Amino acid sequence: MTTRIFTPQSARECAGALFPVARLMCRLLREMDGARAGAGQPDGPVARGYFTLVEGFLAAVSRIEASGARVKNARTGLLDFPARRDGRQVFLCWWIGEPSIGFWHEPGAGLEDRRPVDEDGPWEDPPS
Repeated sequence: MTTRIFTPQSARECAGALFPVARLMCRLLREMDGARAGAGQPDGPVARGYFTLVEGFLAAVSRIEASGARVKNARTGLLDFPARRDGRQVFLCWWIGEPSIGFWHEPGAGLEDRRPVDEDGPWEDPPS
């Protein structure tokens, strides 16, 4: 499978389209927490509808990943968008609470290592 490569602009467009799906993913995960086995009482069964929540959650994650984005943290709604900068693989990143994609990071870097996106930096367009 080929990895989709984003530019800051194409990642912003994709993030805008994914916003409702990412928000749904986070909500369903919270609802799953409350419906899982033992959530209401020790050793209790899962709540009715739990597996429907799981199916919806997995469908939302699948839809996000089908766009080329990656779910980095489903609980907080943190998504990564593969990109190329100055000849190397990096990730543009976005939290659903942020107004737009404004940061990028190296693979394996933590949240504290995010750097601001410079629009005319050495971003590479995806291959045609």
